[in-house]
Amino acid sequence: MCSLLASIQGQENDIEKKVNEPEFKCDVIKINSDKNILEFNGNVSFKTDIIELENAEKIVFNQFTKELIVTGLNDFTIDGAIEIKDNAEKKILRYTIGDKTAYLE
Repeated sequence: MCSLLASIQGQENDIEKKVNEPEFKCDVIKINSDKNILEFNGNVSFKTDIIELENAEKIVFNQFTKELIVTGLNDFTIDGAIEIKDNAEKKILRYTIGDKTAYLE
């Protein structure tokens, strides 16, 4: 299991990375340092003081823009607004850390 509050297991290297928030947990993480993208895969959980989600398939997190794109979303709660696109069948959630609105497509 990977966590940004603990050790992150890379393919061949152990990487230590610390953040105050948000909290991520997952089975596998891929890091693209050129694009400042973190990809969390398998049983992904994410938590801030505004939003919490569990058991997603994947989260792609842009460290520069602070935007999350969540796919395979199962359970989530938000202390704010949810904008649902017509016929939101894909279960894709877009959220920018710090915002009070999440977008479900």
